Amino acid sequence: MIRMEEYDTLLRNIGREYFVSAIRYVPDLAVWARQNRADLHEPRQPMKLVADDREGLVMVVRSEVAEDILDALITGLDVRWQVVDNAEDLSLRFATTERRLAYCFLKEYSRTRESLAEDERLEDEWALQQMEKLGLFDRVRIAERDTQGRRT
Repeated sequence: MIRMEEYDTLLRNIGREYFVSAIRYVPDLAVWARQNRADLHEPRQPMKLVADDREGLVMVVRSEVAEDILDALITGLDVRWQVVDNAEDLSLRFATTERRLAYCFLKEYSRTRESLAEDERLEDEWALQQMEKLGLFDRVRIAERDTQGRRT
């Protein structure tokens, strides 16, 4: 079980880049969504971005997330990504909890972008591009280069 507040600094740092003014932790996101009349894209999703009249953009985050939930999200990403690049194994890029949570945060944020027209693959692509821009994959490239003996 992942205690999300242990990654609060990561989430807040990403949030600052995208004008998310607050992070709120709730024990059960599905219950919170019902109480606040918010739709979830997936029943077990770990985060939900909402607009608050007083605070602006707020990312509501489940307090604890099971590893299998993150695994399923990355597996879904990997399956959708096969259309773009069937040679890449995205699970290697998402070997850390930090990268998985960053993807979840940015994927949720991408759902608010009208230009992506609610297209999952475009949302994934946008989230991955943002992770690149934030330098979240830099260490992965170094590790890949070291194990393959060449730059990737």
